[in-house]
Amino acid sequence: MLETLRERLLSVQQDFTSGYEDTWAALHRRAKECASAGELVDSEVVMLSAHWEKKKTSLVELQEQLQQLPALIADLESMTANLTHLEASFEEVENNLLHLEDLCGQCELERCKHMQSQQLENYKKNKRKELETFKAELDAEHAQKVLEMEHTQQMKLKERQKFFEEAFQQDMEQYLSTGYLQIAERREPIGSMSSMEVNVDMLEQMDLMDISDQEALDVFLNSGGEENTVL
Repeated sequence: MLETLRERLLSVQQDFTSGYEDTWAALHRRAKECASAGELVDSEVVMLSAHWEKKKTSLVELQEQLQQLPALIADLESMTANLTHLEASFEEVENNLLHLEDLCGQCELERCKHMQSQQLENYKKNKRKELETFKAELDAEHAQKVLEMEHTQQMKLKERQKFFEEAFQQDMEQYLSTGYLQIAERREPIGSMSSMEVNVDMLEQMDLMDISDQEALDVFLNSGGEENTVL
């Protein structure tokens, strides 16, 4: 009976052992399958993690860019205002350039006027110098002619004076020799000057008689007075 029980225990033990072995083998096989599946899942998880990490980085960058969007809009508004200000500045610069162009035109006109005025002034100076030179030449020519005329007048006056002195001497000699004076018409020497032609200033400067003539005249007057006394 004990042997039967022992046999039964051995049979049951063998059955349990066989069942455990089968279960262990199945568990071992499932463990390997789970390990393979886990590795596959792990690789998928790693890939998904890397993918979503990239997505996260992109989202973070997008978030940062979205956070910077108001500043960008403000910068755009500032740039728009600056462009408007630049446009107004360009218009002002254009107006100033037009004004500068007008000023340059006026300066060029004034420069041309100044040059023409300077040329006219130089022309006047040259003409004034020419006129002064011509006037000096005319004055010199006039002075020369005046000197020549005065010399001619002097010669004619001397000739006239000599003629009257000779006539006076003849009258004196006639009066002294005959006692009376016969007045005869005498012609003036050819080329002599008439009284209208003689310069009054020159006649005032010249002596019509020298000392001998004055003495002869005194003798004549004295002799005439004595004869009147005798008569």
